[in-house]
Amino acid sequence: MPSAEHESAVALAKLDPNPVAWLLTNLFNVKVPDYHHARTHATDVRVLVPRTYHADSMLLFCDPADRPLLTVVLEIQRGWDSGKRRMWKLYVAQLEAELDVDAALLVYCPDLRIARRYRDLFQFDGLCLTLRPMIFTPSDVPLVVDADLARANPALTVLSAICHGHDSQVEATFPALMEALRSLNPRTAFLYYDVVLAGLPTAARARWEAFMTTDVGYEYHSELFRELAAQHEQAGEARGEARGEARAVLTLLVGRGVRVPAEARDRILACTDRAQLDDWLLRAATAATIDDVLG
Repeated sequence: MPSAEHESAVALAKLDPNPVAWLLTNLFNVKVPDYHHARTHATDVRVLVPRTYHADSMLLFCDPADRPLLTVVLEIQRGWDSGKRRMWKLYVAQLEAELDVDAALLVYCPDLRIARRYRDLFQFDGLCLTLRPMIFTPSDVPLVVDADLARANPALTVLSAICHGHDSQVEATFPALMEALRSLNPRTAFLYYDVVLAGLPTAARARWEAFMTTDVGYEYHSELFRELAAQHEQAGEARGEARGEARAVLTLLVGRGVRVPAEARDRILACTDRAQLDDWLLRAATAATIDDVLG
């Protein structure tokens, strides 16, 4: 199941697509069209075989008439999966065929070694259908410490803090991050603050909260934030229960000798729909193959 750190980057892209455009332009020299707005796109990719694949996020950069000018598939990749070599092609091909517009694949790898392996994976990319994934790591994202830059681009500032959450220098971003939040309207600031809390690792999150409450003397613990915190706590409990049921599905299949490919295992573990998990659990009791469960 995706972690909070994984989901924070996806949530940030949904709140503000500007960091995605910044990454494409500044790291990969992609000419992003002069877009009017951006919107998310359904992340399910269906193929002729009855199966659905799920990208982490898909964004559409649109003109004033809401016509797509450029599409972006955003993937957060914390581990190694050689199957991505073909699955990512499916994501991009689906978007380009559906919308008749160029699609870029933007991949965030927090681990430098994992990023290197994915880059090497695409050095020779098959006979016909080639893919140029734009892979970036925390070191590619600048450490935003300038208050003026933070106020001008709050989302990039949040992305910077998330990317450098494991760095010893992460505290240098806190004053700029605070200014970024202050530049936003209160409701948006709470949403960004929530992304920061989810995206920072435990140690950095504790230092950030200490900075806000001790050094700054201000807490984002308004009624809205308390409601958000309560909702996240409840969501965390629900995710934990769903993960337990997903593991029960896998345990039952393994116990019955049913082969479970890695992609199927990931799909089951990623599912948070209790009704769907209940259905899979019932099917697993009599299934002969994984398709009997997920088909």
